[in-house]
Amino acid sequence: MKLLVIPDVHGRTFWKDAVEKYGGECDKIIFIGDYVDPYKDEGITRKESMAVFDEIINFRLNNPDKVVLLIGNHDAHYMIPHFVRSTRYNSSNAYHLKEMYRSHGSIFKLAHEETVGDKKVLFTHAGLMNSWVERNKSIIGDVTVDNLNHLIDIPGGVTALSDISKYRTWLGYDSGSIIWSDIREKIDIDVVNEKLITLDDSIVKGYDYQIFGHTLMEKEMINDNWACLDCKKAFILNDDMKLEEI
Repeated sequence: MKLLVIPDVHGRTFWKDAVEKYGGECDKIIFIGDYVDPYKDEGITRKESMAVFDEIINFRLNNPDKVVLLIGNHDAHYMIPHFVRSTRYNSSNAYHLKEMYRSHGSIFKLAHEETVGDKKVLFTHAGLMNSWVERNKSIIGDVTVDNLNHLIDIPGGVTALSDISKYRTWLGYDSGSIIWSDIREKIDIDVVNEKLITLDDSIVKGYDYQIFGHTLMEKEMINDNWACLDCKKAFILNDDMKLEEI
């Protein structure tokens, strides 16, 4: 099993080079979400980002068994009525974006899993936190990709997905949802020994590993339990569970 993992796009085109060079040798190509709403300082216009999004949709439609499109917070605020708006919401083109997501809603999902080697790997946009699951246990039930993917369609599911942590909003929760969780919820800093400590809340029972994005960083953060890859680059996940930047 070899996977091509593409973190937050936001109108960028790095995914095209990755697909052209490595897509043919990979079993699956997994986009982690957030396709539109470009950063203002990157020189990408909103219309350019929409054109890139259209290319990604067509790429998925032409490769239905190979390409996975996950939902991020910058997708949810166009897909889900009355969902909390993220920064850079494209009000001027919101109608067209909503139509794009509505017309192709069936090709997007909130969670995906793959068995890589002998490891069970969970893919979401922002990473799953145990405390978020426990807080919404009556809505989510057991942690399975089916239960997570059904949240967008069931009573209370959208409310659970709207959970934002204290790191992103005043009066927020200790942990956000699978499309809102911040990297700062998952780590602690050992100042004395100058190292990062992975918090147990981010180690999910039933899965050997998590891969997500959402929190923009200069460099990826990879440890024995999860990887946060939102750094404007694509990665190959090999059968030996090694993530390689490409």
